[in-house]
Amino acid sequence: KWGSEGSGDGQFNMPSGIAVDAQGNVYVADRGNYRIQEFTSTGKFLTKWGSEGSGDGQFNSPFGVAVDGVGNVYVADFDTPGIQKFGVKP
Repeated sequence: KWGSEGSGDGQFNMPSGIAVDAQGNVYVADRGNYRIQEFTSTGKFLTKWGSEGSGDGQFNSPFGVAVDGVGNVYVADFDTPGIQKFGVKP
């Protein structure tokens, strides 16, 4: 089991979608905290991004996350039209 309820790094408030990249890193749509969190395959927290809102890089209710073959991350937000794409990390 990973994490606990809350808003800190590695904590969740209504996790609602997960995806795994080619390196085994796990991305979680953390709906109630308006963010995406990234973890290693063993559950170690790596990073997070997002905040509440409707602008680029913001979410109102992220619920779906996917990763393509080159590492781009795609996020669907229940309350915001469209899909946001986040580029490959350097």
